[in-house]
Amino acid sequence: MRRTRAIVVGFTVACVLGGLVVSHRLGLAQTGTALVVDSIPTPADNLSGLSFDGSSLWATVDESGTIYQADPETGKVLRRLSFPSKSTGGSAWDGRFLWQLAYKDRTISKMDIVTGATREVIPSPGKGQCSGMTYDGKYLWVANFDEERIYEIDPARHGQIVRFIDGNHEVTGLAWDGKTLWFGIVLPLKNRQEDAPRLGVVEQLNLLNQEITRSYPVAGVGPGTSDWTPQRPRATRFWWYDGYHHRLARIKVV
Repeated sequence: MRRTRAIVVGFTVACVLGGLVVSHRLGLAQTGTALVVDSIPTPADNLSGLSFDGSSLWATVDESGTIYQADPETGKVLRRLSFPSKSTGGSAWDGRFLWQLAYKDRTISKMDIVTGATREVIPSPGKGQCSGMTYDGKYLWVANFDEERIYEIDPARHGQIVRFIDGNHEVTGLAWDGKTLWFGIVLPLKNRQEDAPRLGVVEQLNLLNQEITRSYPVAGVGPGTSDWTPQRPRATRFWWYDGYHHRLARIKVV
């Protein structure tokens, strides 16, 4: 399998790829910070969910009813699990179970990855359909695509809403780094400029003041995850699905 490697400097690439739309977003990024990109093949196309359990990636394919266990170094498929809903969104690993979003059913299922059995089903937050999801050690963070809102919910209390963050973005994926939240969006937004070129951006969100602290271009950015787990204090790597090039962009912020 062919692997590619490139070092992308945030502001330079923003000017080349994004013109005024992405450059405006990247104006909030930290000066001099670079993004190291190492791409690997995806286990399948049309990924809607991505999570990491400490050793394997779990990739959900929308409209397939299939969740793939994959090698994070090569993208090689190790195993397949069936999921009862075909309209799937983000997933999240809580250290023991995989939580899987079904956006049309507006549910989140707690899955045993050893047996493939569903242990519990809770409602997804909000009134619209949800997309990205991640876990922070206690709570699930769920992006409601239709409402342009990110919810923090308590899986131990049947999905009780803890709080939400309003935004002007349609989030395609979420990732937790052990301290802060990252999300992916595609610009311009679908309901803004249909004829404009589509560009992906990954952004880091400061939860204390809800400001964007860093922004990086990732083409066609879809669901994402980091190598943070409840047993690991901070993330060292991230994976984001690049749907434009049918690959996983494995990145490290330096």
